Amino acid sequence: MIDINQLTVSYGEHEVLNNLSVQFSAGKIQGILGVNGAGKSTFFNSVYGTKKANAGNIMLDEVSIEKKDIAFLQTENYFYPLMKGKEYLELLAPKKDFQMWNEIFQLPLNEFVEDYSTGMKKKIAFMGLLLLDRKVYILDEPFNGVDIQSNEILISIIQSLKEKGKYILISSHILSSLLVVSDSIHRLQNGQFDAPILRDQFSQFELDFKNEIAGEISEKLKNIDF
Repeated sequence: MIDINQLTVSYGEHEVLNNLSVQFSAGKIQGILGVNGAGKSTFFNSVYGTKKANAGNIMLDEVSIEKKDIAFLQTENYFYPLMKGKEYLELLAPKKDFQMWNEIFQLPLNEFVEDYSTGMKKKIAFMGLLLLDRKVYILDEPFNGVDIQSNEILISIIQSLKEKGKYILISSHILSSLLVVSDSIHRLQNGQFDAPILRDQFSQFELDFKNEIAGEISEKLKNIDF
């Protein structure tokens, strides 16, 4: 169990996460939903340890969580200049055989990563995390920039991680992707998570969410002359 208790995180005087408490179970895909600026990335960075919390604690199986427990796919991944794909994977996981994974991802590993497309960079970063084989996978916008085929490949692999009993936290700006892959969705608003939305509630939630956005836009459009 991941047990997050009274997590508070600020940037200066701006409080992003406010006394947030939530629990996540192993073998479940937890969707994290929120508008830009809601604090999704801050939440992920706090769990990973790159952003220090003002208060609260994060426990994994009753022990404080550590970076070595986590594989973190960030929205934007950094790659060293003039590094080939195979060199990146060898640096990240020197004793692991990545060739079988590349039969799935089909990446030009003898080419420089800096010349890869956005989707290819996303895939090689994800492949590197798979080679690490961690307990917890944090996936921040994994579907961003990938094509339709790659999107389905990522979904299949994420489902396989679930079957292996991993902890999976995943965010996406594409609501439909979260609805397809998640077991539950946690909406981050005002520094806290709403009550989790379970799979049998997804259809109603999607309808309500779309109506909420459409209503807000409709009112604003009334004041625009075009």
